[in-house]
Amino acid sequence: MIEIIFHWMQQLYEALGSTAQLSPWVYVLVTLGGIASAISPCYVPVLTIFGGYVGGYAPAIKTGGLRLALPFVLGNAATLAAVGAVAAVIGKTALHIFSGYQLDRWVPGAVGLIMGLQLLGILKLKMPVMSMFDWERQPGSALASFILGLPFGLVVTPCTIPIFFAIVAFVALQGSVLHGALLMVAYSVGRGIVLTTVAVSVGLLKAFHIARSSRYVARASGILILAVSIGLLLFYDGFARFTMQWMPM
Repeated sequence: MIEIIFHWMQQLYEALGSTAQLSPWVYVLVTLGGIASAISPCYVPVLTIFGGYVGGYAPAIKTGGLRLALPFVLGNAATLAAVGAVAAVIGKTALHIFSGYQLDRWVPGAVGLIMGLQLLGILKLKMPVMSMFDWERQPGSALASFILGLPFGLVVTPCTIPIFFAIVAFVALQGSVLHGALLMVAYSVGRGIVLTTVAVSVGLLKAFHIARSSRYVARASGILILAVSIGLLLFYDGFARFTMQWMPM
């Protein structure tokens, strides 16, 4: 299965690399690239942390997961739109931000650490908003999910760098700020499809069992997020080598 995913990513990378003109087909390719990125082994920690966030904070209704997924994906899209616009101006130099600073390690690791501690009741953090928006202070609100999605938009894992590089290179070649932003939004939509699927699945499971076990679901989610975050922070290099062994690019 892993080999199939990487083979798909290789084909998408080659198809995008051989495309010179902007067309609707390019947006389809970029969206498929986002899907491939989100189902790659490197992205599993992000999916796990996000699934734990939904399990801990989603309201106990069937659409609870969807209510958190949509603003989270929108936050991703906003960040990546800015990245696309910048890439259109400065070109391939934008890629060094993602490949040189291990954002896929520090962003989900640090945010997940805080999130897990809060779910376990060790931390008591609230969003610093005006009193007239008290209803938005909870970590499970749409605003909180959107804000959480902003830094996660910067997470580009090592085994998805080739596809991301192809997109940035294409954006730099076109030199259009508008199309650069839209192409990155298309990429975020692809990742968002997978994230939304995870959120809806977790939300449905929580809705069916919440009556008896809401506290236990939150605790289990906190432990899961903490374990993944600590593992990502401490063993990132080994995890990156393990997931990239199938990578043909």
